[in-house]
Amino acid sequence: MSPDVLTFQFGIGGFVLARNLAGVTHAESLQAPPQGGNTLNWMVGHVTRARNQALGLIGVTPLYDDAAFSNYGPRFDPAGALPLDEIVARFTALGSALSAALAGVDAERLAAPAPFSPSGNPQETIGTLLASIAFHEAYHLGQTGLSRRLLGHRGALPAPGEAGHD
Repeated sequence: MSPDVLTFQFGIGGFVLARNLAGVTHAESLQAPPQGGNTLNWMVGHVTRARNQALGLIGVTPLYDDAAFSNYGPRFDPAGALPLDEIVARFTALGSALSAALAGVDAERLAAPAPFSPSGNPQETIGTLLASIAFHEAYHLGQTGLSRRLLGHRGALPAPGEAGHD
């Protein structure tokens, strides 16, 4: 996986998140979908936590103590949620930090064995793990678009058949 491709993928994530959260309030971000599922606040906190951890994979000190994101793992308590604007600010700061870190990463670092593999791949490298993190982020950021609509907001990225969709 090329550092440039990873930088591009994380950059697109920032664009999508900004669009999907436009006009969404913190209170709305804590509302779970009526049929069940994760809140917007959890989704954004969860991918922000992953971005923070990704810095360590590249050899850069994470910007935030991981304990600050303990609520964004498998168990989420809305009472312990970070304010949405704070999570977005951290997500954005981490995007800049990831871009800078990826600009300085070399092929040897990306080819190094990863410390873990979410898929159990014994051949997992730092590069493939970063690609998995980018995919994981895209998965959850896609969910933010659906959550936005479930909250009653107009879609931020046009769907097929809507004005503005190719």
